[in-house]
Amino acid sequence: MFNRMISIRSLLLSVFLLLMIFPLTVAVITYKKENEISQKQVSQYLLQTVEQTQRALDANLAEIDRLTWPLLYQQSLDFLDSPLESAYQLFQANQKFRDMMYMYLFRGRLDHIRDIYLITANQQVLSTNKLFYSFDQIESGHFRYIVDQLENQPLKMNWFSDKWAIFRSQEGFQTPIRESVTAVRKLNDSNTSQLRAYLFVQLNDRFISEIVGNVHIGSTGSFMISDAGGDVIYQQDSALFENPAMKETIRKLHKQGQGIQVVDSKWLLAYNTSSTSGWQMSAVVPLRELVVPNQRILQYLIIIAGLGTLIFVIVSVLLAMAISRPVIHLARLMSTTSIDNLHMRENVGSIREISILQRNFNRLRERIQQLLRDNEVQQKEKRDALLQAMQMQIQPHFLYNTLDTIYWMSKEYEADSISKLVTALGRFFRFTLHSGQEWTSMKKELDHVENYLQIQSFRYKDKLEYDIQMDPSLKNALVMPLILQPLVENALEHGIAKMSKGGKVSVNVTKEGDRVVLSVFNTGNGIDIEKAKKLLQSPDSSEHLGMRNVDQRIKMAFGPEYGIRFSPSQREGALVLVYIPFRTEVAG
Repeated sequence: MFNRMISIRSLLLSVFLLLMIFPLTVAVITYKKENEISQKQVSQYLLQTVEQTQRALDANLAEIDRLTWPLLYQQSLDFLDSPLESAYQLFQANQKFRDMMYMYLFRGRLDHIRDIYLITANQQVLSTNKLFYSFDQIESGHFRYIVDQLENQPLKMNWFSDKWAIFRSQEGFQTPIRESVTAVRKLNDSNTSQLRAYLFVQLNDRFISEIVGNVHIGSTGSFMISDAGGDVIYQQDSALFENPAMKETIRKLHKQGQGIQVVDSKWLLAYNTSSTSGWQMSAVVPLRELVVPNQRILQYLIIIAGLGTLIFVIVSVLLAMAISRPVIHLARLMSTTSIDNLHMRENVGSIREISILQRNFNRLRERIQQLLRDNEVQQKEKRDALLQAMQMQIQPHFLYNTLDTIYWMSKEYEADSISKLVTALGRFFRFTLHSGQEWTSMKKELDHVENYLQIQSFRYKDKLEYDIQMDPSLKNALVMPLILQPLVENALEHGIAKMSKGGKVSVNVTKEGDRVVLSVFNTGNGIDIEKAKKLLQSPDSSEHLGMRNVDQRIKMAFGPEYGIRFSPSQREGALVLVYIPFRTEVAG
């Protein structure tokens, strides 16, 4: 290391001197090695691109495979145990099948799915496509081919190109989203190993194009995916794969592994075979595209190096002086920068590159000042946005249960009870859909809970009793919307629903000093307090999500001393307490 600092002026002069001596030597050496290194690097890069794309696609395939695992267990297909002889029975089974596919198994991948079919062992058809309802509609040859392939790998998800689709809609209207590939799995009885059904997941072209559609191989290269039988699954628009020599080379590629080949001394071909699906990815790019630009750049480099040797002799000293002076001044100014003198500005010079640095330095100071001003506002906005986002989460199962209750009551009763149920349901969702406001009154919150319990009383019939009490002085107390309903819902699901004779839910609102205490009590089994506390503090658990949501909202709004507490009840049952501060006006 140097014992003393070197000035930028001396450093620039030294660099210019080296540039005058060595440019031609460096250019000649680089020219000799460039072609060899360039082609090797491009080959590695091309193969890595194919490998990375293959891994991304395999991950997508594995995700579809994983989503079907629940169907391997007996209970997931229990609705097939009922006879499917009448049209009504088949309709009911189809409805359960669609609900399972869309609302449970594939709800996160619906934008990639065209249709889903289930062909049972006795050739019954369950389908998400209402136009496909009979075994007579399938392509029998394609179905037999797929079944034969499944026998070779009965425990794995198998993938087939659109060529082997078992059903094609004959509609005149065609959507822009087309079929792509079909994932097929054999489903056996987990107890007897007997065949129960074949599951067909018909994916659309977005399933593959979203992953590989943005993959570019140079400026004129192309990309293709084919299955183990050689059928093209995806191909970018290009004439490169139509070349006879290219077709023949691809046909002779190994069906396993990966590699790089030069085709007809004109094209560079990289391929990789998936161990998950057996699909082969091929990428081709003309060698000319890779070599010619590099050679041209090297030729320019030699010419520039020669001219630069002459030019540097003349301008080195002048340029060193011109560059060093404003840079040194800017460095001194930067060394004195602090929060107290961010208002200071550097005068812009006449040299373009240095002036860019000076302008950027001035903008940096202005930006720092702006960031300091915005930071306080952003922190408050972030907190408010997070509170509102958590406030908007509502589990959908209550809606489904209620609508199911309305449906069956319409079969059994007259319109009077249905009118009461629909009225309560309308009040419930009117409050819910307008709960984006940050605060509501305690009376409105309790009215909402009463509507909820009234709705649930139809569902539980004679099993549910409820009681709501409130200190009259608290009716105008401010409370965040939707903090009681998740707790009452939890009391019903984990308390009343598990009691054969039913039970009672009591909601009570009282005041303790400067705090409001909201209690929810239900008869039945007591609470394992330690387990409940762990679930309340576990961000990754899906259990008691609504209760954890309420606790987090309260703590974020008022502090850790408020929120949910679990208390052993004096009677047989479970008691949950919620503590919030007493307020009648929004704090500033």
